[in-house]
Amino acid sequence: MAGLLTAFVAGNNQSAAVGTIIGSRTVSVRFGTIISIFGFAGGLLVQGALLARVSGALMPHSQYLAMLAFFASFVIFLAATILRTPLSLTMALVGVATGISIRVSYPIYYPYLESLVIVWIFAPVLVIGFSMIASRGIDRIQVRDTWRAASFSKISLIIVSFFTAFTLGANTLGLILAIAGPSLLAYASMIVGIVLGCLFIGSGTIKRVGEDIYSLRYSSALVSQLVSSIGVEVATLLGIPLSNTQTLTSSVVGTGLSRRYKFIHMRPFFVVVAMWIISPLTGLALGYAI
Repeated sequence: MAGLLTAFVAGNNQSAAVGTIIGSRTVSVRFGTIISIFGFAGGLLVQGALLARVSGALMPHSQYLAMLAFFASFVIFLAATILRTPLSLTMALVGVATGISIRVSYPIYYPYLESLVIVWIFAPVLVIGFSMIASRGIDRIQVRDTWRAASFSKISLIIVSFFTAFTLGANTLGLILAIAGPSLLAYASMIVGIVLGCLFIGSGTIKRVGEDIYSLRYSSALVSQLVSSIGVEVATLLGIPLSNTQTLTSSVVGTGLSRRYKFIHMRPFFVVVAMWIISPLTGLALGYAI
């Protein structure tokens, strides 16, 4: 179940890692997929264990309950994949775990749960603000050698995109590992899930973030990736689950708002925001019912 859920998570969240570099025409879809696979796997193997304490705060350590949590999250992600909408596993899985714990009368550590909700509310606002400031600052820089600047931006963007995939593997997939319980079998099944998900599931959500919301320039894509990945990496080091999809999508909108003469397609963004609200509530209901 951990491997199956990982496949859908990797495919659905591939847009958060490489949507901007594909949307900005920096790399092809094939090369972006390779970056995603190595980034997700690297983050899971190197920092995935940092989320281990989360599972004890949200739900009891039980393989049976973990399987139920994964199944409920899988149902939610299947619906999101059909809708081609980037969905936060963090929110869905936390909602499912909370619903299960309420049903079995497990003593949830509510101060920790409240802190997660606060972070989820304010993180997009902060990311949009920082992205706007950073994007406007870059626009004020005068470039003499345009060709060299564009080449540097492309290389930097590829590096930052890999770092974004790395942080998603450490944080989002690390949450799956925490609930499944670290083991050789769990790691192996999740690595296989990463490869299959990136190869066969991720194309729809890449288009939604990379192209539908905002047609990104190199500098815009770089700011979006960098602000998002730094925020999630800090959260990972603190042991706090934070969605790359949430921060990256917000950052894309922030860079768009920094250029008032650009037209931003806000409807896809509002669809994504709606899913941020729906997914934890749906997870809570399914977790309690299942």
